[in-house]
Amino acid sequence: MVGIVIISHGEMATGMLEAARMIIGEQEGIVPIVLREADDVEGLKQRIEAAIQQVDNGDGVLIMVDLFGATPFNVSARIALARDGVEVITGMNLPMLLEVAMQRQDHNFAGLIEIAKEAAKGSVRTLSESLGKR
Repeated sequence: MVGIVIISHGEMATGMLEAARMIIGEQEGIVPIVLREADDVEGLKQRIEAAIQQVDNGDGVLIMVDLFGATPFNVSARIALARDGVEVITGMNLPMLLEVAMQRQDHNFAGLIEIAKEAAKGSVRTLSESLGKR
């Protein structure tokens, strides 16, 4: 099963995992990491590497981050570029996390990455579009 590390500025990652647990139940192999203002880059790198070790069972690790180009992404990208079986995806949102968590037992690493991207894109809607007013 693909491991998942979710990383955000502030408590978003922890809150998303708590919300996911409310909706789909307890999930193994998912670790949240929060970046606080006082954290340094080396400490964040060490926490990410430890989280990868914790969730990696050989099927790959998907790191989901909140923003492209920001510190969580940049540190994760450096780690992913140096390791096989680790991918970083940005634009993390709750529908993405839910879909990946629910489907990771039935899909391989590459398939799960595509599922994550599609879930995030498909979750952006407006009320008027949903009601057919646009």
